[in-house]
Amino acid sequence: MANLLSIIRARTGDDLSPGQMQWRAGVEKADLKGHEAGKDSRTKEDDCPYIKTPHRDVWLQAFRNERGIDDTAEALNEFGVPVCEWIAMDESDRQRIRLRGWYRRMKTNPVLHARHKDREANNRVRLRERWRENPEPFRAKMREIYWDDVEATRAKAREKYHRNRDKELARKHRNAMARKAKREISRSPDEIFKMIDKAVSKSLPGFARDEVVSTMCLAVLEGKLFIENIGKEAAAYLRAYNREFDNFKTASLDAPVNGRDGTTFLDMLADDRDVDDY
Repeated sequence: MANLLSIIRARTGDDLSPGQMQWRAGVEKADLKGHEAGKDSRTKEDDCPYIKTPHRDVWLQAFRNERGIDDTAEALNEFGVPVCEWIAMDESDRQRIRLRGWYRRMKTNPVLHARHKDREANNRVRLRERWRENPEPFRAKMREIYWDDVEATRAKAREKYHRNRDKELARKHRNAMARKAKREISRSPDEIFKMIDKAVSKSLPGFARDEVVSTMCLAVLEGKLFIENIGKEAAAYLRAYNREFDNFKTASLDAPVNGRDGTTFLDMLADDRDVDDY
């Protein structure tokens, strides 16, 4: 018969802090109270004064042993694990079982699932922001995890690669193309400039065309624009320029006019002077 109190004593050992000694004394007191309650014929299991484990489990086991009932340590808790095994588990194993049960409930509840997805998205955003602010603590933690168990880390990396092989190959291709673009524009900037200049329409005003060409050159230097995509993505850079600087689009009367030092369209309409005076 598994005794919960003996399991707790074996797990905690003799080298305890004052707080741990006080906690174990409370568990031993729960065992003593359970035996005393078992001797009282008027007391029932529902009269247990404890709510949290392991105090409640210890009290119930002592109470049932005193009454000659089957050992409570063999009973299953709310997670489907025998109480004696739950007491002997590490906290990390207990947390894993709790999360597994929560995930099962979450998968069957659309509201919980939506909240979980939103929480994950917010956590990813915050993590990226912290990485951009100071990436060194994250890199140090990654190095620590890697060298703590090199073989296990490499095995996980290989498993992840084979599970997402298409995505990994696409990512490697993008990185290779970005390195190639940086290398080519460093070796022959005139040739890359001619390719970009040829891809951008010459019907644009000179100032607008120069802005688009310079933006594309910068994108090639940063590895965001690949050399083989210069012709295909020129229209996208032109649209981005028009969204930022175009004056011939629907705008609010309270929006500032480009190049007018904060003057809004409403100010221009309300002013009695001719627009040419601006």
